[in-house]
Amino acid sequence: MAPLTQTFLVIAISLFLTIPSNNALVNVPLKTPQPVSNVNVPAVVEATLADSMTKTRDFIQNVIAKRLAVPTTLDHFTKDCLETCKEVYGNAIDSMKKATQNVKENNFYKANVDLSAVYSFLETCSDCIVTTKQNDLPFQNFQKWAKGIATDCLDKVNKAYYKN
Repeated sequence: MAPLTQTFLVIAISLFLTIPSNNALVNVPLKTPQPVSNVNVPAVVEATLADSMTKTRDFIQNVIAKRLAVPTTLDHFTKDCLETCKEVYGNAIDSMKKATQNVKENNFYKANVDLSAVYSFLETCSDCIVTTKQNDLPFQNFQKWAKGIATDCLDKVNKAYYKN
């Protein structure tokens, strides 16, 4: 290796090692997760998903259906996207119902599959909204909330599955 290249690498590595990480600059309090042994996973997941199903139905009715009711204001891409979101959110509700039943039966493997499907359905709508190139705040907020719920339930179910 040429001496100039070696010198450059030494300087670059030295600079890299002296730069503070972003973690040192951000002070984000982290929630301490409850150990699964202290959590009634079926009860928590059931209650969480019951609320999520209601909020998802409300979102379909109050946001998606209302927008679809005024088709003259929609281009065909946006209309197709809203119809896709309506369908996949309905599928997500069906998967939440299945996950709830599977968790009640302590079948955490099947619940994992169903909750993964919920996340996948949410992602399908998210991808669709992104392709319409609209900065759609109601969808972004709902997606963020719903993905957080799906991730939290999936985490609890996985921990319960691997605990057994």
